[in-house]
Amino acid sequence: MRKRDWVFVAACVAGALLFGIWSIQMGFAFHRTRQGPTDLSSSHRRSQDTSSARSPARLEADDEDQADRQSR
Repeated sequence: MRKRDWVFVAACVAGALLFGIWSIQMGFAFHRTRQGPTDLSSSHRRSQDTSSARSPARLEADDEDQADRQSR
């Protein structure tokens, strides 16, 4: 085989290796997003605590309270 043939084979192997690594990473990312957080995960509990404590309705109520205090 000529040197040019070896370069072609090396380029094909490198491309296949990069494509394989990329596809495995995409597979992991896909399955991670499909699974979602569980109720037992601390990050999910933390996000629920902060979202329920500062809900949009609660924020509006806080704004109204401040407006009432300022108008007095």
